[in-house]
Amino acid sequence: MELFAPAPVQKASAVSWAYLQTLKFRKADKYFFTNMDCSFSVNIETVSPDKVAVSVNDVPEHVSFVSMKKETYIPSATASSDQYGTTIILAFRFDKPGSYQIRALDLRVDQTYSRIAFEPVYVYENPRSVKPQASISFSDPAYSTSSKKITVQAGKHLEFTLSVKYAIQIESFAWSIPQDSLFTEVKRYEITQSENAGNDFSPDAVPVATFDWQPLKEGDYEFPSFDIIATSFGGIKHNVSVPEYKVHVEPGVVEQSSAPESALYAYAFAEPAEKESEEKSAVVTTAELENLLELHQKERHSFPVISKAAKERRQAEINLGLSPSSWAASVPLLILLWTLTAITMAATILLFVLKKIPWAATILATGVFFLVTSIFYAHRASLSTAIFKGGGISTIPEESCTPGGSVPTGTTVQIVRKAGGWLYIKSNDTYGWVPESSVMLIK
Repeated sequence: MELFAPAPVQKASAVSWAYLQTLKFRKADKYFFTNMDCSFSVNIETVSPDKVAVSVNDVPEHVSFVSMKKETYIPSATASSDQYGTTIILAFRFDKPGSYQIRALDLRVDQTYSRIAFEPVYVYENPRSVKPQASISFSDPAYSTSSKKITVQAGKHLEFTLSVKYAIQIESFAWSIPQDSLFTEVKRYEITQSENAGNDFSPDAVPVATFDWQPLKEGDYEFPSFDIIATSFGGIKHNVSVPEYKVHVEPGVVEQSSAPESALYAYAFAEPAEKESEEKSAVVTTAELENLLELHQKERHSFPVISKAAKERRQAEINLGLSPSSWAASVPLLILLWTLTAITMAATILLFVLKKIPWAATILATGVFFLVTSIFYAHRASLSTAIFKGGGISTIPEESCTPGGSVPTGTTVQIVRKAGGWLYIKSNDTYGWVPESSVMLIK
């Protein structure tokens, strides 16, 4: 009689059918992806692996069974051997993303039969095979990303966040904005600041940066555009396209009806209350402006390596409380580059005539380098720049428009175009019209 009741059988008989009904296969990983082995596991207490038998039933479409493994389950470091159990690990593979419910598995523990259910799962597209995707979200819920056209009042601040999915790193991103608007980067997020900052997968879009855009003049515009290069989970760099929106800017609303007509566009440069600043720019004298102009022109007409003009000009800007502007194109250096280009091309022709082909090829490559450099440098030298003498910047070239925005006196600005006695200038991300008399042209 005792031969039919050994200790292991008594131990297994303690595992009841009711207990087995409480078990469920759960995901072994936080996320499941297509075309990868995805595992479920369950722990059965006080039952050794040799007492457990399992049978996998039919699986749903786009799912394939990969493998099954049984291991000894140790509930804790202090557990005795008679408390050991069994861990069952099942691996499946999914061909398509979506929601899945795998049929319950048949289980036998000695002579006790049961079925163990699987928790439902959502399978994501394998991020290693997906290109990064960009999206825009607006802080104001009045603006919907589902619509490709946005209507906003002139002078209103439009805050939005640029985000990406399926990227581990933003290698670079830049933007271009419509004219007659102000644009500020409010915040830049972690994915742009360190290597593999976004290495952990998330099904949600990861923020890249938050911006504040303020269109100043009514009309129809394109939404600010972005150039983004991102590294995917597969380690490949991609140019990421950003959704495009059309923007219709309506005339701004003047809060006080008694406001004079000349103040019509004053709203355009009004900052939100929390962004107001009481800082006042330092007073710059005419003599200091003339000295700064002289240093700019000296830098423009001297060799950058030999002359100290650039260093002197930058120091003068710092002394005036200004951020030093970028280097100026040197006219003598441009002349030298064109001269070297002409000499190398002439030498190339001569060497070809003399049938010195290897030498001719070498000199030709040098000439091409000088030519490309000369073209680039000539473009930079052709940009019209000036020193801003101070005053406001208007949204339209009319004296009746009260200037609202400004840039610090002494700032180097680029002259984009001219209309009558007005100049359309650019300083970083600030654009606007100023009278021609308010700038000193750098010749």
